[in-house]
Amino acid sequence: MITCYAFVDGRISKSAIAAGAPLPPGTVWADLLEPTREEEKSIEKVLGLELPTREEMQEIEDSSRLYQEGDAIFLTAPLLYQADSDNPGTTAVTFIQTPSAMVTVRYASPKSFQTFSNRIERQPLQCSNSDAALLGLLEAVVDRMADVLERIGGDLEGVSKLVFSYPENGKIRARDDEDPLREAVRGIGRSGNLVSRASDSLLGLTRLVSFLSQATEGIARKDARLRIKTLARDIRSLSEHAFYLSNKVTFLLDAAVGMINIEQNNIIKIFSVAATVFLPPTLIASIYGMNFRHIPELDWTFGYPFAIVLMIASAIAPYLYFKRRGWL
Repeated sequence: MITCYAFVDGRISKSAIAAGAPLPPGTVWADLLEPTREEEKSIEKVLGLELPTREEMQEIEDSSRLYQEGDAIFLTAPLLYQADSDNPGTTAVTFIQTPSAMVTVRYASPKSFQTFSNRIERQPLQCSNSDAALLGLLEAVVDRMADVLERIGGDLEGVSKLVFSYPENGKIRARDDEDPLREAVRGIGRSGNLVSRASDSLLGLTRLVSFLSQATEGIARKDARLRIKTLARDIRSLSEHAFYLSNKVTFLLDAAVGMINIEQNNIIKIFSVAATVFLPPTLIASIYGMNFRHIPELDWTFGYPFAIVLMIASAIAPYLYFKRRGWL
């Protein structure tokens, strides 16, 4: 699908066009979402450039992601999408900057694209030309990354409180799926996966903005250069924050696993104490259960009560000893 955004009379006009149709007058942004080969050829013919294929967009070397052909600058970076779901991912998105229009090629729908689309309808000047469209869209992408990292930080704070308050309120659960620590580990795993994908996206954006700064050096307007520097600074700060969150994920995972091990050790300790408590009575019962003919207590009237009392006393004694030592 091809969606065109045209800046006409101070307003943004949004329209979808079919393959082979000309771009509307004043088009500053052509967005290709899961384009067919016919739609790609249509844009290539209009702008006189060759769009990268989906396979080429997946390549990881900088020379395939970031390059310049004539007046067109090709920028490809992995962007985070479905960050609010349990199955976040990254998708390669190509930004093609030409003097007349910006073209984006994507095969998923990062939320930042919809955010920027809504924003320029209210503030058309943010998409008055191709340069403004590119920088505005990149700023929307960075803003979205900041929101995602902030949410991850909040989630990890909640997990941290759960993990470190668990010993005071924790108890053995009837079912494993009721254990808060298990849910905490799942939450840490989800946050870790999201942080990892966000870091991958930020790394790609760092390279993209660096290449864009070099490619436009000396030809970009002063305000555009300032916006590029601000973008680079924001991405760098977000990368540092993502690194901090990654370390926090590792710390909380170690802490949660440690708490689980402590809980399991407590359970094992209970069984060990129970086995120790019942060991002396078992020994006494084994002695009096031996089938020898000459056992003095066999003919004793009080032999049975004596053995029962002796077994109870031998069970209580180690229990009181463990209690006194603080092992229970």
